[in-house]
Amino acid sequence: MEKLEEILINEIKVVFKSLIKLGVTKEDAEDIVQNTLCKALNYIDSIDSRMARAWLFRVALNEFYNTYRKNKRNICFDVNSINVMDFLSESAETTVINSEKLKDVRNTLEKLQPVYRELLILKYIIGFSYRNISEFTGYSADKVKIYLYRARNKFKELWRE
Repeated sequence: MEKLEEILINEIKVVFKSLIKLGVTKEDAEDIVQNTLCKALNYIDSIDSRMARAWLFRVALNEFYNTYRKNKRNICFDVNSINVMDFLSESAETTVINSEKLKDVRNTLEKLQPVYRELLILKYIIGFSYRNISEFTGYSADKVKIYLYRARNKFKELWRE
């Protein structure tokens, strides 16, 4: 039991950082994480330690949707607040170029279908594996691969416009 609690504590930090990267406000992310941990404690006996991250992410995403629905806010990720710069080079000479690319990436992501946008963010910004995405979304691994393939192609098509 203690091992699972340690895993949950470590993984919830990743969930919080990922929510922020997805464009959730800090305050909302803190509330979502708190609610997610409460649910984790209620269901601790039924959580498989190997699936803890996916379980936490799924609950956190559901909390995110519920929070935004209750407040009648837009339930889409705020592409403009995604910090893609964290994943790009930090050297001075590339910062200017990267800031222009960042604008283009955000604009292109915004044009995608929500499911494609979410999958690309999970894969390339958060760094989930196909298996993690599959566990997180409930899609089969094959469906994740197909959707990501389509999402990449659509992204490329929109990028060229």
